[in-house]
Amino acid sequence: MNNSSLLIHKKILFICDPLDSFKIKTDTTYFLMLTASELNYSIFYCYPQDIYADNEIIKANVIKIQITKKSQINWYEEQSKNILHHLDYFNAVFVRNDPPFNMEYYYLTQLLTLAEEQGVKVLNNSNSLRNFNEKLSILNFPQLITPTTITKNKNVIIEFLNKHEECVIKPLDEMAGRSVFKISINDFNKNTIIETITNYFTKTIMLQKFIPEVKHGDKRIFIVNGQVIDMCLLRIPPKMQIRSNIALGGTGEVQKISKEDFNLSNTVAQWLIKKNIVFAGLDVIGNYLNEINITSPTGTQQIFENSGINIPKLLLENI
Repeated sequence: MNNSSLLIHKKILFICDPLDSFKIKTDTTYFLMLTASELNYSIFYCYPQDIYADNEIIKANVIKIQITKKSQINWYEEQSKNILHHLDYFNAVFVRNDPPFNMEYYYLTQLLTLAEEQGVKVLNNSNSLRNFNEKLSILNFPQLITPTTITKNKNVIIEFLNKHEECVIKPLDEMAGRSVFKISINDFNKNTIIETITNYFTKTIMLQKFIPEVKHGDKRIFIVNGQVIDMCLLRIPPKMQIRSNIALGGTGEVQKISKEDFNLSNTVAQWLIKKNIVFAGLDVIGNYLNEINITSPTGTQQIFENSGINIPKLLLENI
């Protein structure tokens, strides 16, 4: 039996956001689906609310689709709806719904843990999705990060700000640059910003010493199965801004990673292997690790278009 006849029998389920919300020119979940289609895999999707437990058996109501690639509006066709399957029917289940992490997301990971214990392959694994916050995870690498504190204590925040003078403050449960602020010791609005982000010191936040190199952008570096991809996406912020997220108006340039970035990323890659995390996107500013994205990292289409490296294919061919 040849490889192509084996590939056609693979079945992939994507737990994702609404398909009609995908921006197919940049969306990595779309690119994963498209690549799976080109590999002759059968593609299914569902939403988090479609996953449920029947006693100890984890099931899902799923929809099978075919990728048409016709347009933003009409890029897929539904071939069958509301098919009930045990999750072990699929060769792999990709969790691709975006943060924020909340209790509903937590419950989803609990159900997926039960499924994994029964042999289901979940990417990334449910324990990691549940236990490794994408911002907090950088604390495992103190030698790679800018001075950082995690707190909701007013005195700790003020002391840290007084020490470092220019800082970035952000929530722990958001994505795409939401609610990220630069504050300085001389900023007249610093108290208002701190009170708002911490919800009057009841919500834990991250406070970091400001990295001036952010004006040149941040680098999204991918790691697949412990392998550092040698091309990255440099995301450059709009003028007079510190947030370089593409969704917020940043621009992207694909470039080869430096030796320093490879060494940093490879250190993280060894940790990812130990945690059984097969797909991650690191955010690196200057020479500092800033985030370890493992829920739904994006940016793979830009790398493919500019370098020919198909990151979804590297991921899918090894399931």
